[in-house]
Amino acid sequence: MAYWTRLNELARKYTPILPLKQQITAMDSWQTAVANHRLPQHALPWLGLTTPQIEHALALPDARLAELQQLDHLLHNFRRYIAFHYGMWSFVHTDFFNVWHRLYGFQRYLEVAAGNGYVSAGLRAQGDTTITTDAHTWVKENVTGQQPLVPVKTATANASLFLYADQVDAVVMAWSPDKDPNDVRFLHIMARSFPDKQLFVIGERKGATNSRLFWQEAQQVPDRRLFALNRALGHFDAIHERVYRLQ
Repeated sequence: MAYWTRLNELARKYTPILPLKQQITAMDSWQTAVANHRLPQHALPWLGLTTPQIEHALALPDARLAELQQLDHLLHNFRRYIAFHYGMWSFVHTDFFNVWHRLYGFQRYLEVAAGNGYVSAGLRAQGDTTITTDAHTWVKENVTGQQPLVPVKTATANASLFLYADQVDAVVMAWSPDKDPNDVRFLHIMARSFPDKQLFVIGERKGATNSRLFWQEAQQVPDRRLFALNRALGHFDAIHERVYRLQ
């Protein structure tokens, strides 16, 4: 784990940068949780160093600009580190699900393309029931799906709708791959066969998740509760991850 070792090495050297301590503490709590197959408790603060912080740090004994730039780069790439080492792509946490349950109450959920089931684990912890599914096509390529937090049934997203959608109130899709056009087919099936089911999509619109055609065809459902839900989710890097209600 060269990333984690180097990050902490540089963080110890540059501890006088006050916001850095808060960032490292939050990152350490997050990494500890996912390494132990638990959902992190809190949202992450914004990660990275500002230009004034770097300029101030250069006054420290033995400070080096190259090291500070590397430290900033490592902070910005925490999402990638967690995703590839622990199979967590959507950065959900317990506080986020507390707000979710308060806003929407008890519901039955079907999570598709669930990976390690972090979303289902968060919903279940609030007392909601979930059916959790994943195609498991990534299991041999990385840790996604290898260390599930909840039992995960093997089924594609589209097949899951026909198998389980009639047993739930809502469907959740988090961080569907951005190069997979099957998500458009999924959207069509939802609209045609299960129009009475709520659809929550967690990801980045026209960005890191879901195909471009998916976002072109998806229609957003007006829901003021999403403002509070997305505030709870937080925003810590260049990825603008959000919760959407679509149809």
